[in-house]
Amino acid sequence: MNNQIWLTGFMGTGKSRIARPLAVALDWTAIDMDALIEREAGDTIASIFRRGGEGAFRAIEGEVVERVAAMDNVVIATGGGTVLSDTNREFMRARGFIVALKARPETIEERIRASGTHISERPLLAGGDPLTRITSLMAEREALYAQADLVIDTDDRTADQVTHLILTGFRERTAVAGGAA
Repeated sequence: MNNQIWLTGFMGTGKSRIARPLAVALDWTAIDMDALIEREAGDTIASIFRRGGEGAFRAIEGEVVERVAAMDNVVIATGGGTVLSDTNREFMRARGFIVALKARPETIEERIRASGTHISERPLLAGGDPLTRITSLMAEREALYAQADLVIDTDDRTADQVTHLILTGFRERTAVAGGAA
């Protein structure tokens, strides 16, 4: 039974932006993993990375994924690296419909800059040329994102268009599986 939608993809692809209208359309709850991690840790993700490195952040992230995976009727905007963990992917797959959002590296860099977030607040992009880091990290994760049930390019699409594509894909998948959305 699919009673969760997991939005995956690289940072800046629109996961947090899409989670809310998608949850409203389904009369579900939207969960932003990064915001939840920050709230529970009482600290920013950048600070968690500075204090304990990526490993410390991924450990917290894994605990949150496990808890969220037990919830019903939720749309979850994951962090861009959530898919790196086999365990996280298993939790997402167990009861969820996984959607990978993608965009060109140039679009991602532009969206990050337009958001008012300084590149230094994105720990994995700090140090060096951001576009080069984005391109490299995306290439490393591409095969993991491709394991999703549905992959949607968000370049040149509005939030409403992306939401509609996800709803259509989710409802088709649910109908084939014999459930109802």
